[in-house]
Amino acid sequence: MSAARRLQASLALAAAILLTGCAHDVVAERFARMPAQDDVVGAGDWYRPTVTVRGAPRPWPGAGASVNGGAASPRFGAALALARRYETLALVVVQDGRIVLEDYAPGISPERRFDTQSMHRSLLALVVGAALADGHFDSLDAKVARWIPEWSAAGDPRGQISIRDLVYGQSGLVDAPYENRIDSPGLAMFIGTDLRKATLGAQSLAPAGTKFRGAVVEAQALGLALERATGRPYAEFLSQRLWQPIGAGDAAVRLDRPRGNTRTFCCIQATARDWARIGQLVLERGRVGRREVLPESWIAEMLSPAPLNDSVGAWWWIKPTPLGPATTGPAQPPAKPTPFASPGVAYAGGRGGQRVYVLPAQRAVVVRIGRIRYDFDDGQFANAFIEALDAH
Repeated sequence: MSAARRLQASLALAAAILLTGCAHDVVAERFARMPAQDDVVGAGDWYRPTVTVRGAPRPWPGAGASVNGGAASPRFGAALALARRYETLALVVVQDGRIVLEDYAPGISPERRFDTQSMHRSLLALVVGAALADGHFDSLDAKVARWIPEWSAAGDPRGQISIRDLVYGQSGLVDAPYENRIDSPGLAMFIGTDLRKATLGAQSLAPAGTKFRGAVVEAQALGLALERATGRPYAEFLSQRLWQPIGAGDAAVRLDRPRGNTRTFCCIQATARDWARIGQLVLERGRVGRREVLPESWIAEMLSPAPLNDSVGAWWWIKPTPLGPATTGPAQPPAKPTPFASPGVAYAGGRGGQRVYVLPAQRAVVVRIGRIRYDFDDGQFANAFIEALDAH
């Protein structure tokens, strides 16, 4: 090897060692800054870097008129008391396109942006609808290996995974084991610096389309495919196709490193009012006023039962189902959740009770963001608001 080539190789090795060391330092810093489980939802600004999802905010009719015990609260007395018992940090109730109730924990304002955990995946389902409508994805049955060719090698079962398999939780992919330790492979999905590597390394434990798992890595793989299919950063596509059209304010998504990969499986930081806009878009079957933002057919598809799990559609839940792991946290989910008291209820669900309920019969949306509660009963919570809204 020539002296020049030896020097080039030495510099490359030194750079790799430096980058590895920097990555370790970043992960260690994130681990040290990461809030306790009970605080992670309310303390969304500990993580960096993030990238802004640009909004085009419009005022909500009724916003501010019924905050924390305003004029509309008497009919919501029992429902509001239940929400507070569930340690709700932000509550927004919309009926007929108008905010009729807001409630915030002490020290929290309507402008607070929360880390709403895996509720992001319900938003991601809407982004998929936009990509389908725009022709970036041919169909739900398109093989994801078209955009993730790293999975297309002969004999690789991941080459058979379709977009449909990812959004319906039936890809066969399995998440790395998660522990609250800095060296946990599962935790690397949340605080690691190479999401692409972690995603591409995910393994299949079952053939696509044969078993429901709902793995975190499915949403991350879909995010990677979306960015490659659209040729645009996720935050930019989300902003242009959904966030600005619905009139939301600025939000933020996490990157694994500067100018790196977007975390699409969790942790978008947005206000409760803006989550209510997402619920309103679903309630209005993809429309904002007279404008079609998403095809009505996609909203119907998204809320139809998944092939292998009739409790969920495309990352939108259509039956009361505990989302939290039964072995985590001091309180356990109810053995049998309370059924919804009204037809057609659907909800975006995040860890420990982060929720956007769409209530078609009441022409309403209810947003609950709060402390993580593994004893959360969706039917009990939503039914209290259904009763109050029906009394109007």
